[in-house]
Amino acid sequence: MGNTNKTYVNLPTVLGGPAPSEIEFEGGSIAFEDSGADSLGPNGKIFYLLPGIGDFRHTYRFLAPKLVASGHRVICQDLRGVGDSGTKFSSFLIEDCARDVVGVLDHLQIYTPVVLMGNSLSAAVVVSVASDHPDRVAAIVSTGGFFRDMPNGNGSTIVVVVLIVSCVDPAFRLLAPLLFNHLWGQPMWIMAFRGFFGKQPEDIDQYCNAVKEKMLSNCDHASVISSMMRASKQTAWSKVPNLKCPVLLIMGSKDPDFSDPLAENKFVAENMMSRAPGIQVQTKIIEGSGHYPHNEFVEETFSSLVSFATA
Repeated sequence: MGNTNKTYVNLPTVLGGPAPSEIEFEGGSIAFEDSGADSLGPNGKIFYLLPGIGDFRHTYRFLAPKLVASGHRVICQDLRGVGDSGTKFSSFLIEDCARDVVGVLDHLQIYTPVVLMGNSLSAAVVVSVASDHPDRVAAIVSTGGFFRDMPNGNGSTIVVVVLIVSCVDPAFRLLAPLLFNHLWGQPMWIMAFRGFFGKQPEDIDQYCNAVKEKMLSNCDHASVISSMMRASKQTAWSKVPNLKCPVLLIMGSKDPDFSDPLAENKFVAENMMSRAPGIQVQTKIIEGSGHYPHNEFVEETFSSLVSFATA
């Protein structure tokens, strides 16, 4: 279980336990919560949920309990360097985060294929895991997914445009260390984070305060965000032809990370189907949602996710 001397994210745990579990891996620690084998009903699936860049596993605080209540086993993991995971890793690439997932699955001795879900940057992570370990992944799901290195400045709103271009446009990635350093990285991130929502959840103030406190407790957190912004998704994108499992692409119609969210979702779906012949790719647009459909429109996301995973 968790380290009693550690300062944890100041939010209730996602699945109701006293603290997240942790494993030591590649010189750092990975934090996660697991509802356990007992939560798995006779027709249940194992859902493995990954947050997006700079976010915590708590992004699934609304969705995960609903999945457990419906007879599924749920694992929510913090990305390396973020949330309750350690920051002392030597690298924060997409491929590093993909190995973390396999490390947790090995630790839990889960060899049954899981439904792997990733938000934002973690969409590239789930592609990498599914491509490299097709026997471990039954299906992949994305919300607001960044699967590729995007062409020139893709963000559409003023409050997030500097963040977005530094994240997705290779010409601007060098801005990330300047914007997200240990001095002013925290207020920059909080300002940007609030702008990613189309419909803010009721607890947004509490959530942002917890993000702020956690970032202030360890100055490395802002630097990790910077490192992840500079991490290319090209290697993961190149693995698409190796995909063997079905894919669900969920996108908010008002996702500010994309100048045209519907067009991006369509492009990714068509690209995947053409480069990985035979795989099933479904798309779902959630009207009015921003970058986090899973906590902006929980019921609609839940319904789409479960229908897809249990079909």
